[in-house]
Amino acid sequence: MRGTAVAVLALAALSCFPGGAWAKAGDDRPPVRQWIDVELQGSNGYTIHLSVNPRRHLVLQVEKEGFLAEYMTRDLLPETDRVKAKLRGLGVISLRFHPRGSVRHPSLPRCEKWRPTVQPGVVRGTIKFVGERNYTRVKAREAEAAVEEPKKWTCRYGSPFEFNPREREWTSKFSARGEGFFFLARRYRPGLLKSGPVIFFVEQGEAFEAASGQAPLTIYRQLKLPAPAAAFDDSHPEHLTVSPPAPFSGTGALARTPESVFTWKGDLSIQFPGLDPIPLTEPSYGFDYCLREVGCFEQQVD
Repeated sequence: MRGTAVAVLALAALSCFPGGAWAKAGDDRPPVRQWIDVELQGSNGYTIHLSVNPRRHLVLQVEKEGFLAEYMTRDLLPETDRVKAKLRGLGVISLRFHPRGSVRHPSLPRCEKWRPTVQPGVVRGTIKFVGERNYTRVKAREAEAAVEEPKKWTCRYGSPFEFNPREREWTSKFSARGEGFFFLARRYRPGLLKSGPVIFFVEQGEAFEAASGQAPLTIYRQLKLPAPAAAFDDSHPEHLTVSPPAPFSGTGALARTPESVFTWKGDLSIQFPGLDPIPLTEPSYGFDYCLREVGCFEQQVD
């Protein structure tokens, strides 16, 4: 799929704080405080979570082993207990919520004073979703669900978005950015992280304008992947080589030229499920590189 690329970091903020971000997009519908949440199991081991936020925007999340994709569109119905949306060639959602069981007020970490109100139940209707190139699919007429009313936004979303809980304890890091994507590699002190001393992170986004009879569609994808030390070679302060494991492929190299200009080259790419490989080393990409004991530099490319 191809479309107008969107600012990926804005998408990350949108996924963390959907109500405010969607409001800025021009939705003047009076907000409600209730969410609808539906849990599903997709094919090929993917977990699928469907939710409708207080401004009636539908988010379908697909997750597996560090990969996350969010498909965001508009719920076409104003009723808080009903959902109707089309995911442009990927799926159709048409549901009604039916309460089942007693209302609960679960305790959440650091939110004991602001316990949400949760009404469990089921949704019945139509749920059809097929990921790009059939990487996962789900089809259901009924699924477990809940209507939730949070008392405090941070108790639903958690703390502000942070790439890693030990974000400030890296020894060196590199990032590159292009139209619609962001790539980050961080190296940590040996033994600090159980998963390995290196973490690679990449996110990418696309936005599709509204078609006839349909709402706009925004797709946001990200992957967080641990790796061994050999995948991040910064033994020389002016040279860096990264070789992340699959689903990355190839190598990216940062080096200072005789003219004292840094270059970011190689055949490094990422392949998200259902998509062609996305190159992460292009002459038009900006990048920055930091060594904790030395400092940082940034190079923007027009």
